[in-house]
Amino acid sequence: MSVSRTLSRAFPILPAALVALVALTSCGATTSTDAKPSDGNFPLTISSCGRDVRFERPPARVVTVGSVAAPLIAAAGAADRIVTRTFETAPFPGEYADALRHAEIITPTADLAREQIIARTPDVVVSFEGAAVKPEDLATAGIPLLITRGYCKNAAGTYDDIFADIELYGKLFGTAKQADDTVTALRHRVTAVADQHRPGAAATRSAAALILSRDGATLSAYGSTSTVHTQMGMLGLDNIFGDVAKRNFEANTETLIARNPEVIILLTQGDQTPESVRQALHNRPELASLTAVRADRIIAVPFGYAGPGPVAVEGLEVLSNKLGALG
Repeated sequence: MSVSRTLSRAFPILPAALVALVALTSCGATTSTDAKPSDGNFPLTISSCGRDVRFERPPARVVTVGSVAAPLIAAAGAADRIVTRTFETAPFPGEYADALRHAEIITPTADLAREQIIARTPDVVVSFEGAAVKPEDLATAGIPLLITRGYCKNAAGTYDDIFADIELYGKLFGTAKQADDTVTALRHRVTAVADQHRPGAAATRSAAALILSRDGATLSAYGSTSTVHTQMGMLGLDNIFGDVAKRNFEANTETLIARNPEVIILLTQGDQTPESVRQALHNRPELASLTAVRADRIIAVPFGYAGPGPVAVEGLEVLSNKLGALG
């Protein structure tokens, strides 16, 4: 399905007065999102999770949905195009925070999301698969929707997908040179960390990446198609759930105990803090026998450090430093 958009509207941004937050859930991962230009850069047709989206010119107004889209666009050098950020479980753009500080942040409920997004008259919405607002919800208003690679089906959770998205947005927003320079710098940083943890440099340790629901009742784990799985491999950690071909799933407590990770990477979301989630994990008596819990080898970091976006480069560096501090 093709969606065309005339990028000429420039209405004022409306104030937001909504306070309910829709959490990002396990949305699956992504296939490819490829640019196919014809006769120069534009018109530009992008295949986004199997949908062809056509652009006549670079978008000037963007609404981002989820915690990953805004940093990706900022890394591509187009942060100034973002007018509104929404549905972020915990606004954590890492090193891109200053570039995104100007953007309005709203947290609409699912039933109001479509109207709130349309009211901001974006030229494009960049979102995640599984979000409350879908392409067809915006099509009648002539607003195209793109999905970031890390949240489409069948993505591998690699840094290559992250870098490809940055390069894609560079083409879309006319900031290709800055996007390419950013990717080059980010690749060097990833390589520098990976080189510190080459096989043989240290003994491989078993690990699990987990996330607790905000009420502490549900414990989820990350499998082989997640970015944090890629990070663990680069850091010399063996993901105990690496045989599960999913990005995120509810953890089986018995399996977690049986596989007994030596290190736990605990991701925070919402108003959780590293201290609160660490304590919540210690407060679960059924997990007291885990080696990582007994030795307190728990690395608690914001979810953004391990999400499928450019903040995961900074996250790799942070995880490397914290892992080294564990001894």
